[in-house]
Amino acid sequence: MRANPPSTRAGAGFSLLEVVLALGLFTMAAVSLVGALNDIGRYTADSVRESWVTEKLRSTLIEVGKNPRLEEMRVSFDPDASGTFVSVEVERFEARSVKGENLPNLYRIKAVVARKRPGGHEEVLGEAETLRYLPMFQQQ
Repeated sequence: MRANPPSTRAGAGFSLLEVVLALGLFTMAAVSLVGALNDIGRYTADSVRESWVTEKLRSTLIEVGKNPRLEEMRVSFDPDASGTFVSVEVERFEARSVKGENLPNLYRIKAVVARKRPGGHEEVLGEAETLRYLPMFQQQ
């Protein structure tokens, strides 16, 4: 005769320790996934913002450069709803050709995209500049 009769339910369920360990592992995986998704969202928003600034600079330089009567000026456009604005500076640029001749109708166009911050400070988000030689763009 046996001292301990065999139990039919031995190993049939999970112990409390196994359940707590499984929940702990699942929680760690979920927290890591949420953190990774947060980083992806932040990087995507930064990329979209950088693309917007680049496109705003490009379009501003093209728009100002299309003017056939380009002249020295400084202008700042009204800020949008987020407080972002564009300022443009056009000035003569002194340069000489390969032959040593002065290029009198050469202009430097500089565009800056900035945002007004609390306290009156401005945060520069991007800037770009180009040169424009007027005789190349005037129609004959």
